[in-house]
Amino acid sequence: MTARPVTRATFLSGLVGLGALAVAPPALAARNSEAERYVEQNAAAAFAALGNQQVSSSQRRATFHQLMRQFADMPSIAAFTLGRYGASLRSDAALRTEWVTTFTDFAIATYEAQFDAMSGSAVNVIGSTERIAGRDVVVDSQLRSRNGDPIRVQWRVLRSGNGWKVLDAAVGRDGVWLAQFQQRQFLAQLDRNRGDVRALMGDIRTRTASLRERAVART
Repeated sequence: MTARPVTRATFLSGLVGLGALAVAPPALAARNSEAERYVEQNAAAAFAALGNQQVSSSQRRATFHQLMRQFADMPSIAAFTLGRYGASLRSDAALRTEWVTTFTDFAIATYEAQFDAMSGSAVNVIGSTERIAGRDVVVDSQLRSRNGDPIRVQWRVLRSGNGWKVLDAAVGRDGVWLAQFQQRQFLAQLDRNRGDVRALMGDIRTRTASLRERAVART
């Protein structure tokens, strides 16, 4: 039995307040201008790539995928989404590499589907909250959909060396965090298949192909 695919409806309605990534930060915590600039610059580049009508649709997607790999810490997100089953990767470097690659392709295809309605939008950062001073920050931004409606997008960023990396994103007023939603789906499937990560990867590849087909159809 496979997990149900992530649809826009389930993404925007599921998973509120689950675990560490979604813990609300203190109301009076300080803003972090450096993290805000990082999100503003990199998110703007990604959305501009999706909305660039001067190049082919395949080139738009390729540029978006490259930017998202730079913007987000995909290996860390991939490890997080496996939860307790991630231990199976520690002693198997080949499996670990395969999982990160498979998950990254799926995650970026999912981001593309969720952000398609905002392609080309300007990114207006409206604030941030430090969860851990100078290291762990939630940046709050607002974008515009194609019909002009404002859409809230939150980004959880973590300092990585001398820079920052995105660990999660939440779209819409409900604040649904994508990595947590994915983890919940993956754990449910792994519980059913006795922790078979390879079987999960097979299902994820099918879902990634479906997301890509829909992306092509939209163009």
